[in-house]
Amino acid sequence: MEPLKIVQVTPFFESKSYGGTERYVSYLSRELANRGHYIDVFTTKKSTKIPYQSYYKNMTVHRFFSPWDVFGINPACIMLHKLMKVHDVDVFHVHSYIYFTTIQAAITKLFRSIPFLLHIHGGVGRPPYKTGFLKEFAKLFYDLTLGRFVLSQADMVASVSKFDIELLKPIMRSGTERLMIVNNAIDIKLFPEISPSFNEQFIVTYVGDLEPWKGIVYYSQVIQKLLKTKKNITFWFIGNGSLLPMLERKFRNEKRVKLYGSIDHLKIPEVLAKSNILVLPSYWEGSPTTIIEAMAMGVPVIASNIGDISRLLNKGKTGTLFDVGKSESLEKAILTVMKDYEYKVSIALKARKKIRSEFSFQSVTDQIEQIYYDLANR
Repeated sequence: MEPLKIVQVTPFFESKSYGGTERYVSYLSRELANRGHYIDVFTTKKSTKIPYQSYYKNMTVHRFFSPWDVFGINPACIMLHKLMKVHDVDVFHVHSYIYFTTIQAAITKLFRSIPFLLHIHGGVGRPPYKTGFLKEFAKLFYDLTLGRFVLSQADMVASVSKFDIELLKPIMRSGTERLMIVNNAIDIKLFPEISPSFNEQFIVTYVGDLEPWKGIVYYSQVIQKLLKTKKNITFWFIGNGSLLPMLERKFRNEKRVKLYGSIDHLKIPEVLAKSNILVLPSYWEGSPTTIIEAMAMGVPVIASNIGDISRLLNKGKTGTLFDVGKSESLEKAILTVMKDYEYKVSIALKARKKIRSEFSFQSVTDQIEQIYYDLANR
């Protein structure tokens, strides 16, 4: 097939820290470029010292300065004037639902008839936890106005989460036949297959942002209880965020709690290889990359029963689910896995082959590439 010219629009791109969506776009873009397609990435930057353009094989990255992040997550930047000037584009592939970058891409589509694939990586619906009146109102207002406008401009809407697809249907009202699942994905080569074992210390690892919606507060309470009752348990945190100071104060004198901050993503496999389980206590998730990475290696997973986590863990058959926000349920899940660790490892190893097959960038890029050709030929 003929190579395509594809514009990827994403709020973040190629960070060394842990960020699932930005890595998704990075790996996807490079894989497409290696297949001979021509890629233009429109994204943001935090410093004026970072060059506007960077060049790679078949790929150009355009970075637009964002002086601040609205609500701490949405980079404020202006790229519409440049999007309107791109030429000979076969497909706009726009990542995430709630960002200013997405809105500007949708406005571009309104004036230019370029096929538009909207890729949802979470952020659909109202947060299932207290965020304050202003944030809750802003999210509801967005869903009913700009969010609905963005969805109306999309020729196809792909989501990494089946759960989010169900949430999108009432927002879209019509055209739900445009919805489809395109799995989250990881670079399988980075995550070797291992056989976890329980030695002197049982290491429980969390990887992700240290933010309220990740369930960090009630998870820290569970940790405090388990440290008193179990002398052979250690907790690792990989990531950064607004709750890091709280964790530092709470566990300042506790040697069995390690706060590593953000680390290069290439070191994540090494961390997981030393871990006995991965824990994800989030209130709000789509299809978490951290779970896929752990499962691809064979590390048992404990996670809250929300979003698409149940699908990833096959309704609890290939991992351990607990009731979101319930400290007692999470504590019980950790103790159960410790007690039946060999069995939990055995079911994790059985699930590994399916994860490595269906959630690899090779298979996901095959699917996305076919979507591009379908859109370009309409």
